[in-house]
Amino acid sequence: MKSIENKISSGRRNFLISIVIFLFIVLFVRMYNLQVMQYNKFIGIANSNRIRVLPTEAPRGIIYDRNGKIIADNKFQYNINVIPFEFDQDGEACEKVAQLLEITPETIRKRIRNNWRGRFLPTKIAEDVDIETLTRIQEHKLELPGVIYTLEPLRSFPSEARLSHTIGYLREVNPKEIEKAKDFKYQQGDLIGYIGVEKQYENILRGQRGVKYIQVNAWGQAVGNFPGKDEIPAIPGKDLYLTIELGLQKLNEELMKDKPGATIIMNPENGEIYSMVSSPDYSPNFFSGIISPADFALLRDNPDKPLINRITNGLYPPGSTFKMIAAIAALENNIIDKNHTFFCNGKYRLGRREFKCWNEYGHGNMDMKHAIEQSCNVYFYNLIRRMDIDIWASYVKLFGFGQKTGIDLPNEYLAVWPDSRYLDKKYGKNQWTEGHKLNQVIGQGDVTATPIQLARYAAIMSTKGKIIQPHLGMKYKEKDHFVLIKTQADSVSEISNTTWTFVHEAMSDVVYANQGTGKQSQVDGMRVFGKTGTAQNAGEDHAWFVGWAENDSIKIAFASIYEHGGHGGSASAPIVRELIEYCKNNVEKFK
Repeated sequence: MKSIENKISSGRRNFLISIVIFLFIVLFVRMYNLQVMQYNKFIGIANSNRIRVLPTEAPRGIIYDRNGKIIADNKFQYNINVIPFEFDQDGEACEKVAQLLEITPETIRKRIRNNWRGRFLPTKIAEDVDIETLTRIQEHKLELPGVIYTLEPLRSFPSEARLSHTIGYLREVNPKEIEKAKDFKYQQGDLIGYIGVEKQYENILRGQRGVKYIQVNAWGQAVGNFPGKDEIPAIPGKDLYLTIELGLQKLNEELMKDKPGATIIMNPENGEIYSMVSSPDYSPNFFSGIISPADFALLRDNPDKPLINRITNGLYPPGSTFKMIAAIAALENNIIDKNHTFFCNGKYRLGRREFKCWNEYGHGNMDMKHAIEQSCNVYFYNLIRRMDIDIWASYVKLFGFGQKTGIDLPNEYLAVWPDSRYLDKKYGKNQWTEGHKLNQVIGQGDVTATPIQLARYAAIMSTKGKIIQPHLGMKYKEKDHFVLIKTQADSVSEISNTTWTFVHEAMSDVVYANQGTGKQSQVDGMRVFGKTGTAQNAGEDHAWFVGWAENDSIKIAFASIYEHGGHGGSASAPIVRELIEYCKNNVEKFK
């Protein structure tokens, strides 16, 4: 056997061996770095390729009325999502999905961009898909890697009452809200309470999403649950009970149908709102899912303004409902007594201007009680001329005007409370006249109020000065017990009992005296105290009726405005009468 002589020098041989050893060392170090030092990093990447993390949405808490009847419930809809890492946006899969959903591939790509949450997280491309479309997509499952469906809980409204302005609606969360409410861990595409109770009690109604871990193969197809990763179940939101009584609410909505305005019925002792209607309204189902900008624009641009909650955002002149404030201020400050009379001939002259009474023929000699009963403007024109405007304004403030009621609804408007400083600022120092006082004493001119403020005003009258916070939230369920929703502490205004007794007698006469303006509100078995108001407005006047009704079993306060309805006694009082009748006949529902 012939051997081959190795002519490689020992130096070269050692050099080559050194290179081989060095390369093995580099390889070993690199493998150690990848498999030991960066194990957590790369195991995460590896798992992300075979684990699909699917968030499971939590249903919102159910909203009930005071007696446990459902106002807002949950339903579920099918949504189509894609995993961007697995889904080929520019290939046949995108074309196929677009065909099945009857949209364009570009629409899908646009929705992926808009709803992007990460390469490995589901991104919504279609919502509220019917079962037939879902079935067709599932039939082509092998051709559509990265395409999945999810169930999303949405609001449903099983009751016959609409309560649209009370409940409010949901909308997609925006980036600012995501940043602002980090504790809630909102994600793009999530729904958030936007107005109404849904917004006010978002922290109670919103649940916590859960997570599912699904194992997928190399083609992105689900092959079962991932071992070792337990599902984190979604936690539903807490159930909320409102002070609303659904039967009364339904009747209120029927009475206010096609009548622009607002009506509130509440408990004057504790502020519980039994019913509130802002008309016109809208169907709450309109917002049960995600609404398109075009559909929302149709509602927003409706000339009847159904989106405005007139209860808290309607600013109206309160009209003659304000007259009791001047009467109380006069009695408490000994400006005149209740028997002092002024003569009404249908008008009051101030300089070259005439201020008219609603009765153009005049009321004749009027004392204070009859002036309230018959709503004589001229009497109160004479009265306010004897009173400093800041005395009157201090009593306006005493009844809660010029400040928010604190009702548990977002964005309550602050109405105008015109004292001398306000008038100086608006018209200039000493530039306003006595004519402004004449307008203000009858609830016109610069004075404005919201219906919820007038309802609280009536409640304060009924309780002889107890100032309460109107509220809709009553309690919510926390696991196995209920938590009562706290309201602001009550306070009491400092007005003498003699004055209160007089005011109650006068407001009773509004309803029961022969010439009372609120006679159409009478209900057998209930004592009704009221004050009508006809608020001047461009076009037909607004019609007000405020007050309270009581018997040994129940007591309610009310405020009703019928826009362009004319006279409060003929337009608003009959609406209130029907609601009082219901309360009298269904006392057990308000306990």
